[in-house]
Amino acid sequence: MKSIIISGILSLSLVALSRASCGGGYAQCGGKTFSGENCCISGYECTYINEWYSECKPATTTSASSGSTTSGQKMKYVESIYPKGTGIKPVYQCINPKHWALTMDDGPTQYSDIILDLLKKYNIKATFFVCGNLYMKTSNPEWARIIKRMDNEGHIIGNHTFDHVELPKLATTDEIINQMKQIEDALYATIGKKPAFMRLPCLNGNSNQTVMNTLESLGYNASVNCNADSMDYANGGDKEYAVRALSKQVANNNSVISLNHLLYGGATAENIIAMMTAEIEYMLAQGYKPVTMEECLGIRAYQ
Repeated sequence: MKSIIISGILSLSLVALSRASCGGGYAQCGGKTFSGENCCISGYECTYINEWYSECKPATTTSASSGSTTSGQKMKYVESIYPKGTGIKPVYQCINPKHWALTMDDGPTQYSDIILDLLKKYNIKATFFVCGNLYMKTSNPEWARIIKRMDNEGHIIGNHTFDHVELPKLATTDEIINQMKQIEDALYATIGKKPAFMRLPCLNGNSNQTVMNTLESLGYNASVNCNADSMDYANGGDKEYAVRALSKQVANNNSVISLNHLLYGGATAENIIAMMTAEIEYMLAQGYKPVTMEECLGIRAYQ
C-alpha cells in the first residue's frame, strides 16, 4: 500500500515539475528551433503561429463566429469618425498642412510614463509605434499597463514589429508575418484592438514589394514614415537639432510627421523631457495643431 502511495506522489511531483517548465502567457512554446517544453501554464494553450513559432495564448473560450480574436480576447468595437483605409502606402505628411503628428517609436520603456505625463500637461495626443521584445517584453506586466494607459488617454498605438527587426532582411514571408502578428496578438489581449498603422524599423522596406504586399495582406493601410527626424538615437536628444528639423518643414508650410524615440543612447528623463518640451512649444508657437496619425491621414487607425 505504501509503495502505491509513494508511486502516486512521485507521479504527481513529476507532472508538477513538467508543468513548472511550461511557458507563461505569450511565451514561445514551439517552432523549428525551439528546444523547450511544448506546453503552457494553466489558462493558456500552445497555439501554432507558423513553422518557426508557436505561442502560449489565453485558452479560447468563445467561437470565431462570436467575434473573438485568435487569442480568445473579444475584439473591441473601435469607434472612429474616419473611414477604413484601402490598400497600403508609405506616408510622409498629413493631409492638412497645419497638422503636426508627434510619433514615438520603440516603447514601452521606463520613460513612457513621464512622456505620457508631459503629453497630458499639454493636452496632446500622440502615436506610439510599439515593440514586444526590445526594451520591455510583452511578458512584463509593465508592458500591458503602459499600453493600457496610452490607449485610455487617447493616444494611437501602431505596430513596430516584435523584435524591431528590419523586415527586408528576413528570409521568408512567414517570418514577416510572425513579427507583425506577435504584436497584434499582444495588443488584442491588452486593449482589444488591432492596428492598421505600422512603422518599419529603421524605415527600411517601403520599396520592398514582398514586405508591402505582406503588410497589406495583414490589413495594414499605412506605413508611417516621417519628414522631421529628431535623430535622438544618434545625437543623444539634442533639442536644438530637433527644433531645426521641424523648422525646415514649417518654413515650407508643410504638415509635419515628427519622429522621436522612447529610449536611446544617453537618454535620461531630463533630456527626453527637455527635447520634447522644446518641440511642443515650438510647434504650438507656429500655429500647428497636434494630431494623432488617424487625424493626420484621415483614415481609421485600427482594423
